Amino acid sequence: MIKNIIYPYFTVENSSIIAGEDLKNLRKFYAPILGANAILLYEYLRDLAIHEGSDSGFHDYDSVTYMLKMSLKDLNEARIMLEAVSLLSTYIDNFNRKTFFIIEKPLDRKGFKTNLILANKLLKIVGKQNYDRLIGKDKNIPLTKTINLYDSSARYEDVFDADDDFSLLDIDDNHMNNKNINTQEMNTFVQEKIDLNTFEYRNIYEAILKTDSREFFGQIQGQIPTESIINLIKDSREVGFSDPCINLIFFYSSEVNGKINYQYVSKIIQDLIKKEIFLFEPLEIYIDSLIKHKNGGLVNRKDLYKATYLAGLKLGDSKYDGSY
Repeated sequence: MIKNIIYPYFTVENSSIIAGEDLKNLRKFYAPILGANAILLYEYLRDLAIHEGSDSGFHDYDSVTYMLKMSLKDLNEARIMLEAVSLLSTYIDNFNRKTFFIIEKPLDRKGFKTNLILANKLLKIVGKQNYDRLIGKDKNIPLTKTINLYDSSARYEDVFDADDDFSLLDIDDNHMNNKNINTQEMNTFVQEKIDLNTFEYRNIYEAILKTDSREFFGQIQGQIPTESIINLIKDSREVGFSDPCINLIFFYSSEVNGKINYQYVSKIIQDLIKKEIFLFEPLEIYIDSLIKHKNGGLVNRKDLYKATYLAGLKLGDSKYDGSY
């Protein structure tokens, strides 16, 4: 986490389409927790991302203080609040001395309700009557498993008193990394990860390298893999693709189409088989060339995730997640 932005020139993009209904969810569920400044900053950055389009120009972070009539201190506090609840990711490009922001979609009613940390925080702030009116009257599910928070920038516990909102119990998830887990067990496991937002590797590039493809699909798509996707993963493994290769293809499909499209992924895999590209390094080079062709050579999200991950390795932190 950084309290002050080092490089004031920044660009911003959305991780996915953020519609009017998402902004309604933002104001309804997040405003009591984050406050007006954070909500205003989110909507301002979202508008910048929409109008950015193919324009590669950078904005001046300090000038945002004038546009939103906030002090620099208030602006940084608002940014950190957004980072703490995974609505904003901040990346620093030390080479080009620039800052990159990525806006994340707010949780909807169902997602907020099943995120026990945020749900409990909201309940504590607004009271039970207001909480029931906003979220619904279903009882909160007891928190019985570890919640691993690897927020991309400021962490939840950096901003809020985590001890008041959840308790941590030890659980060993290492056995879940076995590829031989059956479909039903894996789907249950992935659905829990989706509901509680507890994926182990919040840095997407690290997740590409280290995650079972069935779990990675859930992390990127926000839903458990369909039978056709599971069969596609199985068939891809059988012809020689590793899970990191499959994950990289999934990520590319999501970047291009806004989702992981079965037909699109299947076509790419068939093309790679014809080209006899089965190993990760040549596959990454090939995928990078496709991305650069589509975005005109601009910096892409995978490059940012990779740079952050590699920087973490140099610091000796194998779980470096993009925080500064």
